[in-house]
Amino acid sequence: MSAILLAARVVAIPELSEPVGGVTANLHLRTPVLFLIFAPVFTLWDGISMLSMSRLKGFLIGLALLYVAWRIAHAWLSRTRVEPSERRSAWLRELGTLALSSALLVGVVLAGALWHRPMRSLAGVPPGDLVVDFHSHTNVSHDVRNTLMRGYDRAANQRWHGRAGFDAAFVTDHNLVSHESRVTSHEPQGAAGLPKLCPGIEVSAWRAHIVLLGDTLPVDQRRYNGSLDALLTLLQVSDTAYGALSVASLPEYRRNHWGRLDTLVAAGVDGFEIVNASPKANDFTRAERDSVIALARASNRFVVGVSDSHGWGATSMVWNLVRGSSEGSARQVCDGILRELRGGFPAVRIIERHRLRPDDWWPAWLTPIGVVWETWRSMGWPLTISWLAWIWLGPALRAGRLRVHLRTDSAGGKIA
Repeated sequence: MSAILLAARVVAIPELSEPVGGVTANLHLRTPVLFLIFAPVFTLWDGISMLSMSRLKGFLIGLALLYVAWRIAHAWLSRTRVEPSERRSAWLRELGTLALSSALLVGVVLAGALWHRPMRSLAGVPPGDLVVDFHSHTNVSHDVRNTLMRGYDRAANQRWHGRAGFDAAFVTDHNLVSHESRVTSHEPQGAAGLPKLCPGIEVSAWRAHIVLLGDTLPVDQRRYNGSLDALLTLLQVSDTAYGALSVASLPEYRRNHWGRLDTLVAAGVDGFEIVNASPKANDFTRAERDSVIALARASNRFVVGVSDSHGWGATSMVWNLVRGSSEGSARQVCDGILRELRGGFPAVRIIERHRLRPDDWWPAWLTPIGVVWETWRSMGWPLTISWLAWIWLGPALRAGRLRVHLRTDSAGGKIA
């Protein structure tokens, strides 16, 4: 394992990149102490959290195959003749191993999903830039309040973004402009030093989700979900009727409107998501992403990367840099961001983390190994050293127990 880990450092790749082009010089990820100490668990949680839906399926299939291979190899290496009377006990032991392994897997997945653990955050941001998230939710949204994340309220959203290094985050709950997602003239109690929360809404339009950024009036989504014309009407009136900028959200425009993106542009869509950390949206390939970037550049539409956070987990996959200042009230900061967005394509720099992508060469059934390899390739030396320490901890403990055993035998006059 040590040799393979060090080999990954030979073919190391930067952990941050800009999909639109550019250099991430000085930008880096700040690593909390607890994350560094328990790097093997925390980095794998991050790697799994950034998988697409297709990769998550491959991850489960791959784990099942690895488990079967492990048990077959174990049986072969420890093969002995099993008497008929012992076969039942052997099968019970095997079922016990399966149950324990399954319980450990479920426990690791639940801990990674439910624990708002220390997060790696973006650091080294140039002066005059704000770190912004343009799409996130609270328990006002139906797909948050009806889940185990029902406690993910406005304050929890703010803390999540604070730990990830954001200066501002747009709260875009589904079809509802609520008190929690509107900017007020006063910061909530205890918000000093935390990101500013900006207002918005995610509208369920005809076969599309359109994120409206800004302190909008209430939106009756039923007016816009009956037909393509209704969707185009929303894009046409979003600025005049609601005073908001419109963003086509992934994965809906990829799945339902891929052949008519130019029609959405002509109707007035202001921007496109090209990175979305939701597993369904994360199936977006590099080729698809690059084609949207080309369209956005040609039509002067901005592109963004979003967390689409619903409270699950503690991994930020993407950040946006926008010119502006974090000084002043939330309204001033949010209004400044929206003014920058009206400048179109040059307004946003997207910074995303390296991860195992759906279009990487790793076959789906090798996803578990691919996650580890791509995680190792993008780690710096501090995390690598932590991994090495944990790899050698087991052998060191076993060697220590052996020395104690030998000393005990020597003291008793025995030769081991």
